[in-house]
Amino acid sequence: MVAKSEYILFIENLSSATRSSDVKKECQYYGDIYEVERDYPSHSALVEFRRAKDAQYAWRKMEGVSIDGRRWKVDYARKEDLKFFGWKVPSDLCTPSPSRSRSPVRSTYSDDK
Repeated sequence: MVAKSEYILFIENLSSATRSSDVKKECQYYGDIYEVERDYPSHSALVEFRRAKDAQYAWRKMEGVSIDGRRWKVDYARKEDLKFFGWKVPSDLCTPSPSRSRSPVRSTYSDDK
């Protein structure tokens, strides 16, 4: 599969009962979608949106939503996620790769004098 846009969300912690069509139905509330791909063994999915504002809105609204008894973890897909699903990213697309780290950023300043 070749990505058509750079607005791809990675959803983790899906229930075994949650189908691709369920993920697509939930995501369509927030905007137009190109593609949804579900991986059952990893309990995850990729959702490719047509517009940046739709992906951002979906990311804000779907993070932590509980469906089929599982609380979804939603973030922008990284290159490693796309590679895992076998997706190729055209060179003219720059997939956003924000850090998923929830740890605080360390200061470069030192208090030692």
